[in-house]
Amino acid sequence: MSSVTFQQDTQNETPVVFVLSDSRGITATHVVEAAADQFEEGAVIIKRLREVTSVSMVLDFLNQHINDAKHMAVFHTIANEHLRREIRLELDKREIPSIDLLGPAINVLANLTQLEPICVAGRRAHVEIEEVK
Repeated sequence: MSSVTFQQDTQNETPVVFVLSDSRGITATHVVEAAADQFEEGAVIIKRLREVTSVSMVLDFLNQHINDAKHMAVFHTIANEHLRREIRLELDKREIPSIDLLGPAINVLANLTQLEPICVAGRRAHVEIEEVK
């Protein structure tokens, strides 16, 4: 378990984006960084919690860092469907805006393939990607 601050908080008014993952958090961090790149430098502070295994772990992390942010949002990539649902319920209960970056993509692929997802954090399958010109 680790928390990484990508920028120092120089103003209490700077919004904080919490990135949560049940693996390394690289995917969610890249998406948040790509979105943050569309704004002036220092517009948001990104804090990451990796290897999430429980809702209580997320709540402890948020409670520890909640004073850092008057304005906040959570972006997450949680593979475990049950954990993803529990986290979403807690975030909704606390009225913290959040984006599930992985769940909807898994659902679309499950419908497309008519297969059950494995839902294992950090799993890497070889998928061939064709470049189209």
